Amino acid sequence: MRYSTIAAALGVGVLATALAKPAGLPAGWLKTGDATTCEGQVVPAQGAPSPKVFSLDCKAGTTGFSTLMQQVAGTDYAGKRVRLSAQVRADQLAAWGGLWMRADIGQHAAAFDNMYNRPLRGSFDWQTAQVVLDIPADATQLSFGFLLNGAGQLQATAFRLEIVDQTVATTGENGAPVLRRQPQDLTPP
Repeated sequence: MRYSTIAAALGVGVLATALAKPAGLPAGWLKTGDATTCEGQVVPAQGAPSPKVFSLDCKAGTTGFSTLMQQVAGTDYAGKRVRLSAQVRADQLAAWGGLWMRADIGQHAAAFDNMYNRPLRGSFDWQTAQVVLDIPADATQLSFGFLLNGAGQLQATAFRLEIVDQTVATTGENGAPVLRRQPQDLTPP
C-alpha cells in the first residue's frame, strides 16, 4: 500500500473511529485501519524495554493495514523539525510495518512518512525506529503511531515525540490530500 493510499485511509479511518472508545488502550491511543483480522492492544512483555508494550497482531492471510495511533494539535510542533522514535520488535511480518507521522493543514496532509521506503520486515528483536519531518508553520494537527501491513506481529514501546535541530535529516515526503475533493467511481467500473 503506497503513501497516498495509506495517508487517505488513515484520515478516513481516524474519522470513523474517533468517537469509539478503544478497548484496552491507554487514553489518547486508538486503533484504526482497513485490516479486519488484527488485534491492537497493550500486552505484558518480558525482555522488552518496558514491562508492557503496544502490540499489533494480524492473522495469517490479512490484507490491508492496522495502526495504533494518536492525534495532537499541531500548535506546539508547527514550524519545527520533529522526530518520532520508538523501540520496535517484529515477529514474522508477511509484508511490512513501520512508524508513521503525518502533519495536516486542515484536510491536507502536508508532510508524511510511514517508512514505506525503508520498511520493517521479517522478524527481529528490539531496535530503534524513527521518522523525522519538517512540520509546516501552519500545521493544524499531528498524527503518529505505528502500522502493520499484512500478517504478523509488530510491537512498539518507549515512543518519543521530540523537536530536533536542523542537523537531524528528515525522512518524509511532501503531502497529498487526505480526502479526495470529488467523488469517484459512483457507478462500479
